[in-house]
Amino acid sequence: MKITHLTVESTKGWANLARREGTGKTVIGIRGYGARGVFDLEVDTRDERSQRHAAARLQRDLDGYQGTAGDVADYLRAIQHFAD
Repeated sequence: MKITHLTVESTKGWANLARREGTGKTVIGIRGYGARGVFDLEVDTRDERSQRHAAARLQRDLDGYQGTAGDVADYLRAIQHFAD
């Protein structure tokens, strides 16, 4: 099974995560609407640091506050569905 698209919702917004191939590397494109408005992120599926940074940003934008490691972990798991 290969996940190609995922929607995440929270109290302050939503985000669509999708694989983008054909750019020389496989990335996750994230587009959403959160506490501070519309945002776009691009995450390298092979770079764990990039995934963690995107998860923290996603959590902050969708929940409306800077969360703890436990808060970010839920978003990181969603991103890791796309990891290579």
